[in-house]
Amino acid sequence: MAPRDRIGPALGTVLEGLKLARRELAGCETDPPRERWVAVGLISALQAGLATALSGYESAADADIADPSQPDRVGPVALLLRRARSAEYLNPPERLELSGRDMKQIETVIGARNAVLHGLGPATDLPVNEAYGSILQVLQQVCLTHPAFPVGEHGVILVLIRDEISALQRLLGPFG
Repeated sequence: MAPRDRIGPALGTVLEGLKLARRELAGCETDPPRERWVAVGLISALQAGLATALSGYESAADADIADPSQPDRVGPVALLLRRARSAEYLNPPERLELSGRDMKQIETVIGARNAVLHGLGPATDLPVNEAYGSILQVLQQVCLTHPAFPVGEHGVILVLIRDEISALQRLLGPFG
């Protein structure tokens, strides 16, 4: 699939991940164990959002988002984050500029997601709202503030993504 052809489906995955995260975050007030699924939704959305950023330029190639050990699969979030922060892949303002604190927060959410999906035991250290907010900031940048892809043909889904990010930020409170 050509890099540009990945953008629409990846944005759909961003939206679905955000919807899952919002639904589970809202439901954890009455059923606290549901919070573990927030990390799953947010990391899914983050991986797809980074794939859109890395696929947006005319010079983008399939290898830009591929997992080096399994080229037919999208790379892990840590690899995509590294690439999205690299001058080799993105130029300002699309290139991500993340603080060490934001990276640590995102790594915490990745760890919680891995614990849920890979059966590594209960995620006793659930991420705090600030960690979720770091992911929302990245999604805001790569999808809405400084997208690397042409937004014209994706207007409706981008509005829906903006609405989901806003809803999650409201649920998270001051850290969202």
